[in-house]
Amino acid sequence: MSGSSDFGNDEVWSTLVKLAVPSCIAVCLEWWWYEFMTILAGYLPEPKVALAAAAIVIQTTSLMYTLPAALSAAVSTRVSNELGAGRPEKAKTAAAVAIGAAVAVSVFGLVGTTMGRKAWGRVFTSDGVVLELTAAVLPVIGACELANCPQTTSCGILRGSARPRVGAKINFYAFYVVGAPVAVVLAFMWGLDFMGLCYGLLGAQIVCAISILTVVYKTDWNKESLKAHDLVGKNVILSDVDQVIVKCEEGSMGCSEMELSIKLPLPTFGLASYKLKVSVWNHNRAQECQKISYFQQAADKWLEMQHVL
Repeated sequence: MSGSSDFGNDEVWSTLVKLAVPSCIAVCLEWWWYEFMTILAGYLPEPKVALAAAAIVIQTTSLMYTLPAALSAAVSTRVSNELGAGRPEKAKTAAAVAIGAAVAVSVFGLVGTTMGRKAWGRVFTSDGVVLELTAAVLPVIGACELANCPQTTSCGILRGSARPRVGAKINFYAFYVVGAPVAVVLAFMWGLDFMGLCYGLLGAQIVCAISILTVVYKTDWNKESLKAHDLVGKNVILSDVDQVIVKCEEGSMGCSEMELSIKLPLPTFGLASYKLKVSVWNHNRAQECQKISYFQQAADKWLEMQHVL
């Protein structure tokens, strides 16, 4: 099937929408919480001060969000490519590296907001009351980033493995079932005011991070690789083989080793190369093909057509 016909295929568009909409909702659910926080701040005893501090907090969070957002986009692409290419172990490694980088970034954010809590507010205002409130809540916002960076990056891993619905569900329950009630109780019933709203955000971020990291940790990467084949590789057939290279080398005791390199077009990620090593001994063979059975089957069928086996 050609690229142009795939582009106009209703099934392709249906798959895209099923992946895109939950991905969008997952991001929106998190950022809508800040709007919810701003609305609640307007009903606090000192709304002008609370709203001013909320504006500084949101700007600070937006600035720090750029790094985990970049990690999320990068790991989403890398994980999807590795799964689509039938390399689940490399996808797992990419996910682990991204989460490690996210943790490092989150520590940097926590240290920065804590150490610079008194100076950072002066970038936005000179009002003493607002500066005092901002300095009090910035360490809490830094702690939020300690959870937010791994959580945002892990959402990218879920998108890359075609599981955005999981991320959207976790974000909804964490921010609106846990975070919102906690924020309301702490701010209005316990009298913590704007600090209570920030503690509610912290609770939501912690629950969200723990939940998503647990999902990523329990991921069966081999299963996700096969699922990626079903999503993007089901139109790959032997007639679409672009190049086939067979290298034969004579081994010891009459055993010949052949390396088969097949270049297959994948609808989403372009051309990907797969190698199969086959040892032939009296017409008996042992084979390895990156532990993905359908690549083995494709190579076996090609060898059978060439009367090698």
